Amino acid sequence: MYDLSGITSNGFDYTAQYDSAALNSVVWAATFRKDGIYRGMRHGRVFDVSNLSSPDIKLAVMDDIENIWVNEH
Repeated sequence: MYDLSGITSNGFDYTAQYDSAALNSVVWAATFRKDGIYRGMRHGRVFDVSNLSSPDIKLAVMDDIENIWVNEH
């Protein structure tokens, strides 16, 4: 399992974990905060990662987190 953190384009901080899963994918779960206050949690899956390097997988997960959170808010 891998940990990561970031800030979405709409200003929410997040911490997340991701790990390898079936079907050539990784699954992730992220917790979001704004000004230190809990604002929600989301999870997702990124497919077709077998040909990606570890840094590229991390970027793909971060892009998916951004997409899911920002498109909802």
